[in-house]
Amino acid sequence: MKRTAFFVICFILVSISASVVLVACQGRQDDNAPAFAMIAQSRMYLAAQDYEAARNSILGMRKKYPAAIQARAAGLLLLDSIELAAARDSLDNAEGAERERLSLKYRFFERKLQEDLKKEILRQ
Repeated sequence: MKRTAFFVICFILVSISASVVLVACQGRQDDNAPAFAMIAQSRMYLAAQDYEAARNSILGMRKKYPAAIQARAAGLLLLDSIELAAARDSLDNAEGAERERLSLKYRFFERKLQEDLKKEILRQ
């Protein structure tokens, strides 16, 4: 009798724990929708060449929705694109040593973006 009661209590506790985990995971999946909205906003800033606002939008999304894994991955790719575009624009106006530094930065983000895209393709 005591053994049966023990198993019933264990079963109830495991069921409750599983339910809590499922509810928590569902809540995290819902974070992707508003996070992707912030990514769309960041793309608009990028198109308007407002790189600081675009960066801040992505960084804010990462801070506000830490469990939105898909959106965070897309945000990293977009952040690389933002850095690349900002470096390219700065490179056009630079001279001398500053131009060389920005050229290195541009090439770095270009390679990083290519590698990140390869990884994204392999994940799918």
